[in-house]
Amino acid sequence: MNKMPKVINQHYVPQSYLKNFSPDRSQIFVFDKPNKRSFPTHVKNIASERAFYDFPQSATQPENIQIIEEIFSGLETKQSRLFQHLQKKIDGIYRLRLTPNQSTIIYSINVLTEDQRQDLACVVAIQFLRTKEFRKFIVEMRQVTEPLTNHILEETILEQIKQFEELASVDIDQKLVSGIKSLIFDECTSIVSSMYDEGLAVIHTKFILNYYEQAAQIFNSHIWIIGVNDTGQPLFTSDHPVVRHPYLSSSGIASEGIEIAFPINNKAILIMREKQHFHKFTNQDNKLFPLTLEDVEHYNRLQIYNSNRFVFCSKDSFDLVKTVCQQQPEICSEDRSRIQITNIEPQADDKDEQP
Repeated sequence: MNKMPKVINQHYVPQSYLKNFSPDRSQIFVFDKPNKRSFPTHVKNIASERAFYDFPQSATQPENIQIIEEIFSGLETKQSRLFQHLQKKIDGIYRLRLTPNQSTIIYSINVLTEDQRQDLACVVAIQFLRTKEFRKFIVEMRQVTEPLTNHILEETILEQIKQFEELASVDIDQKLVSGIKSLIFDECTSIVSSMYDEGLAVIHTKFILNYYEQAAQIFNSHIWIIGVNDTGQPLFTSDHPVVRHPYLSSSGIASEGIEIAFPINNKAILIMREKQHFHKFTNQDNKLFPLTLEDVEHYNRLQIYNSNRFVFCSKDSFDLVKTVCQQQPEICSEDRSRIQITNIEPQADDKDEQP
């Protein structure tokens, strides 16, 4: 069997998706937040990193170190066809506005079949989980929960020693208990640290494979609105294009009041709104919706806030990015805090922020 050629520069936002924001399906404009500058480049050069998904050779057989890259490559072909079909459907419905007495009907036609909706939900879920920004979320989640997990680990070790004493009918000296606990604790934390240092791609991949179906179900349960952009300002996308806006307190993807947006191209965007808070939009589910200039600015701001580093556009039209970065310079740092957890004490029953 012929092996696939090894992919060195691996995209966490597919080139086939980024081409939808390129006038010639090759060049795209980029705004680099930390450096406060914009430039044009080919889609093959952005939202990617050398060996981003490669497993360490100690984690798998050498010929399989690119297994996740191969999986994503296969999915991206299906994703590209789905996006092409979706755009044709949007164009076909939207052309009806030019037909006499049909201009209002376009907002009552269902855009997606149930199968297409499920497929697109999976695409959105995988894209949400696969980026560099989400990988940083995983690392930071470990860091902010480390005091609690360390406490749980220590308590578990002590409980196991106690059970051994009861089963063996022995009474171990407390200094020895303390030494055993420290030895096991240090070994366990060392293993975990090594996993994050050397096998982060494996941890990230496991997270994607374990949770993308659950995330897809959550996305599919929301109200779906397809915003159509007829303004002069193109929609942005970014190196983390599935973005969230909490209208209440929590930014979890299943939280009440959450709005999730995924630009399809510079003229269309998928908007997902949680049903309880946004119940008045139920009759707009799976329908087109005309975006105002204020709407476009809102969704473009979400791309600026949620992106790891780069914002993309079909033209060099980044005045909004420059303004936001000047007003809120903290969002331009790749090392900014992504998780806000308060009062995380070992004895508390706090719940972690949902991804």
